[in-house]
Amino acid sequence: MNTYEPITIKRLDDFAEVSKELDFLLKKKAQLEHDSASLKAVNYSHDKVNSGNTSRNSQEEQYVLKLEKINKKISEYEAWLKPEKEIIKTQIARVKKWNYRKLLVYRYIEKMKWSEITAEFFSFEEDFELEKYGKYKDKILYWNRQALKELEKISSKPYVPSAKQLHL
Repeated sequence: MNTYEPITIKRLDDFAEVSKELDFLLKKKAQLEHDSASLKAVNYSHDKVNSGNTSRNSQEEQYVLKLEKINKKISEYEAWLKPEKEIIKTQIARVKKWNYRKLLVYRYIEKMKWSEITAEFFSFEEDFELEKYGKYKDKILYWNRQALKELEKISSKPYVPSAKQLHL
């Protein structure tokens, strides 16, 4: 794995978008499989055999064609997401402040909402219920901006894991 992988905000956004699209396709696939299970046997009396571009597909064949298309896209997304996730996690691990690392993982790897992240960090504070949409959310957003700057700066430099470094 190449350890010189700059992580930019655009790259994190692309990762998040592809992740969301994959989740959507998996739900769509599950719904199609559920719908296709309720179909009866093929009724050929409604389908006519034609030649050329005017041929009609049965409802079962339409489900299969849709599933094939979805499965192809799912495979493409999974093939891209798995190594990309490892690269992003490796680079996040290089960030020095633990709260920045934790925030980046929550937001960009685990896809948590801002309100969940805020609660994760500050729910033990006495004034959390009063200030969760005020000072605590502001603090989380500030940490996010700082963490992204640090991640971009750190990941733009070449990196060799410490186990592979020479010690003199």
